[in-house]
Amino acid sequence: DSVLLTCEVSTAACDELAVICIERFDGSQRWRTNVAMTRGRTHQKNGFASATVASDGERVFASFGAAGLFCLNMAGELVWKAELPGDGHQWGSASSPVLFAGLVIQLAETPSESWLLAFDARTGREVWRTHRESRGCWTTPVLMERGASGGGDWQLVVNGTSSDNGQAGFVIAYEPSTGRELWRARGTSDIVCPTAIVADDQVISVSNNAVFAVSADGLGDVTTSHVRWRLPSGGAYVPSGVFYRNRIYLITDGGVVTCHRPDSGETLWRKRFRGTFSASLVAGDGKLYAVSEQGDVQVFEAGDEFVSLATNRFNDRCLATPAISNGQFFVRGESRLYCIGSAGDQRIADARPISADGAVPSPSDRQQPLEDAKATPNDAGGISQNDNL
Repeated sequence: DSVLLTCEVSTAACDELAVICIERFDGSQRWRTNVAMTRGRTHQKNGFASATVASDGERVFASFGAAGLFCLNMAGELVWKAELPGDGHQWGSASSPVLFAGLVIQLAETPSESWLLAFDARTGREVWRTHRESRGCWTTPVLMERGASGGGDWQLVVNGTSSDNGQAGFVIAYEPSTGRELWRARGTSDIVCPTAIVADDQVISVSNNAVFAVSADGLGDVTTSHVRWRLPSGGAYVPSGVFYRNRIYLITDGGVVTCHRPDSGETLWRKRFRGTFSASLVAGDGKLYAVSEQGDVQVFEAGDEFVSLATNRFNDRCLATPAISNGQFFVRGESRLYCIGSAGDQRIADARPISADGAVPSPSDRQQPLEDAKATPNDAGGISQNDNL
């Protein structure tokens, strides 16, 4: 019953990085732990706290790039800290930690050196590290099983490697228990932010126009043997797509949403939404949700034809991907954390963590009160607020 998130806490003396725990049903703050000071540089849209936390129910793992990887218990007490290699990137970091069989796996990429690392989740001891020929990648690794029927060994897929010569990069799969490379396929752009999409037995790579599908059961360089299809355009620079109900849905930074067949890449429909998009698509209950930077939540039906269901509007800048949990929809704006759901089941509230105002610097520095957040009649949920934090 906790909502966990990271943030940057700005004070007159310094800027600190923190992990916050919010009570999911009333929005009250359970605890906030400041773990480090900001370190290095970052992009204005990125901030210093972009990575999503991971949790095994007993511990919380938060990555702050050059500042390190941190483990806290569920009471907010620091358990261990691990230094990450490299001197940071001018655009900051965004890769989230991934949990696998007692390991916490972290991608750490900088212009000077890049690694994929695994740490013991209990102690923080480094278990393995694998060097990557890359100069910066903002994707999060994704786990998937090998083999068309599942039930096989697991693999960890990282979408893309950047270079300093403009050449196309690789999607690479690793053995998560050892870090050993399993296969790679060339075709990504030289700057990669979206996370790879797992679509049954294949991986869909999206990066700055480039879109292609790779059968995920090969070994070695599988560029010529296992790439099933490619699209000449339509890939996003930042937001990730989603595989849902046997269809691939993509969204570009400019708001173009497309639906594709997973076996051929055929485009079934295309729709442009107003605004710009950094948040990734999410899906649930037969619907997909696209949140614009301007605070509009477009809700549309999953299917082979585009059907718009609602447009829900928050007067808040939104860069983070929303989360869906047990019938509740969490949206992190620049000035608030919103929770929307069925008001008849539980108390639904919106929490404003103290530090959320400075989490991601805004070019306009506009702050809007929560009362300005409007829901369309199609939204059966309720919105309330708690500013007493």
